[in-house]
Amino acid sequence: MLVEIDVWNNANLWYRRNGRIVHIKEPFTPELIVSGSENILEEIESMEMPGVTGVERKSFRTVEGEQEGIAISVKAYNFFNVASTIDRYYGYHRASLYNVDIRFSVRYMASRGIFPYHDGRERFIPMERGELSVLEIQRKGNELKALNRSFDMMDYKSIGRIVDDEDPDIIVFPGADEHIKRMVDLARKKGEEFYLGRMRGWRTLGEREYFSYGREYYRSGALIPLGRSLVDPETSFIFKEGGLEGLLTVSRISGLPLSIAARSTPGTLVSTMEVYSALREGIAVPFHKQSVEKEKTLETLVLADRGGIVYQPIPGLYFNVTEIDFTSMYPSIIVKRNLSLETVNADCMDYDTVPEINYRVCKKEGFLPRALSPLLSLRINTKRLKKKNPALRGIDTSLKWMLVTSFGYTGYRNAKFGSIEVHEAINAYAREYFLRAKEVLESKGYGVIHGIVDSIMVEGDVPDSLMDDIESETSLPVEISERYVWVKILPEKGIPSVGSPGRYIGLKKDGDFKIRGIMLRRQDTPLFIRRFQEDCLRILKKLNDIGMLNKVRDEISKKFMEYREDIEMRKVRNEDLLIEKRVSRYPFQYISRTASSSVLWDLYWRGEMRRPGESIRYLVYSINPIRAVDEKRIENVDYSIPYYLSILREAYKEIYP
Repeated sequence: MLVEIDVWNNANLWYRRNGRIVHIKEPFTPELIVSGSENILEEIESMEMPGVTGVERKSFRTVEGEQEGIAISVKAYNFFNVASTIDRYYGYHRASLYNVDIRFSVRYMASRGIFPYHDGRERFIPMERGELSVLEIQRKGNELKALNRSFDMMDYKSIGRIVDDEDPDIIVFPGADEHIKRMVDLARKKGEEFYLGRMRGWRTLGEREYFSYGREYYRSGALIPLGRSLVDPETSFIFKEGGLEGLLTVSRISGLPLSIAARSTPGTLVSTMEVYSALREGIAVPFHKQSVEKEKTLETLVLADRGGIVYQPIPGLYFNVTEIDFTSMYPSIIVKRNLSLETVNADCMDYDTVPEINYRVCKKEGFLPRALSPLLSLRINTKRLKKKNPALRGIDTSLKWMLVTSFGYTGYRNAKFGSIEVHEAINAYAREYFLRAKEVLESKGYGVIHGIVDSIMVEGDVPDSLMDDIESETSLPVEISERYVWVKILPEKGIPSVGSPGRYIGLKKDGDFKIRGIMLRRQDTPLFIRRFQEDCLRILKKLNDIGMLNKVRDEISKKFMEYREDIEMRKVRNEDLLIEKRVSRYPFQYISRTASSSVLWDLYWRGEMRRPGESIRYLVYSINPIRAVDEKRIENVDYSIPYYLSILREAYKEIYP
């Protein structure tokens, strides 16, 4: 089994065979491709640049067909300098570059037909630890613990000895991205060497600020050991969502080494998976997106430039509710309807027509459906099997996130294999299938109370057999995802007569809750307020029918009075009222004073600048003007009673049935 890979000037591979680690080293020279006019190609051929080991004429494939160009082999150390020089001189309109911004490890593995944890089996399977050796390091305060041994946070010698003795393939270390850098710095100051890999040295992963789903995030830089995988659970989205098994599975599928996959967004994982698949097929990957949005009439733009359907609910309490979900609706549409860059609105004789917007879709199989199909099949099977095998839940969640982002990525401005037209076609089909499902349900007498894109809630106990009718009408997989005793749909904030599609509480018939959009789900909610809503949910479990409503309301009102008194009498610890916020700008970028800006300025003057994407935690001690203090300075500070009472009242309104 291939347990780790590192590629730079050479490819270093570590295999686990019969319980032993085998290290293989091979030379590696990456290649980029350039297309353009004959004059441009001749100019590039004549350029002398360091690190170039070969230039040759080459016919190559893109998703849109065959092209002619030149292949340039460049040593890794100067690869990106050569690519950026050509790009700077010849740019978008004079020359096109391919196979540039691809990780060396991904292109090497694709060229050999291998992938992380390659073991002779196919790529798209659920991945478990199996024979992999995993070392878990725990952190508590300023101490680390591993294998029942405790040592100081900065004791790099002890952690180094444990890693040498255990020889793990994977190290799981909370806070590793920050603490290992400090350990390395401390060792250097002492004139000593510290590393955790199977080779000396570290691979550096740079810091990064990025947006994801409308929010700004900051990822600090990291040091990656050579020959072992290092996972920091505190910075790994996939690890938090799917655990180690989920992370192993997406690493295998995407082609990204585990240490990189752990620090990647779902969008990066699915785009890398597509790149790996393209390289395996011999398709060159464009450096810059080359397709531009085609001209449209105003009528077509109005019809096409829309998302999925959101059914505006009426706020209130509904009993005996069934929720129906399309399984991976958008990727299913991509695969079933053959939606890809080279198939939508392309010239062909044999095509289908997209409903409502009348785009043409060629029937010849496209690259994107081909690349996503095995991922979709794996997710559908895993979702079915997890009901009997709970160990698959983390893997299923990780696959779900990859598929969710596969749709959004089709319309992303830098998507390698997407276009606006593909994005619009997917949404058009989604609207059509949502309406068809709604019509099937209503024809059987079930009233729709809520619906959003790929999910529909109806009053009544819907039989499983009705799912066959919906699948027959839409050709997409669909299932009953939840059955509820009741669902409370909350109003839009500030508009009490209009229901919010993204805010509801549902008591499932198995006794668990499904909650969306209330304070309990938000990261900026103080622990004290969370406890209040958790206590109220325990009371709400008694609400089995409408006859219990008044009794439950009285109990929740009594609970509210208890929590209100605790705030007014200052019985609440400051630590339990801390608010966590993700910073979206620097302190000098705020126009008006907020609690966040107050804390950021305080931190700035103390030399503790926070970047956009990082988090702060603070206590509000004044409401007019608004003032707050950082979590490190909350001792002997009196919290603002009016401020926290207002939050408690809002939490009470959300939870009151």
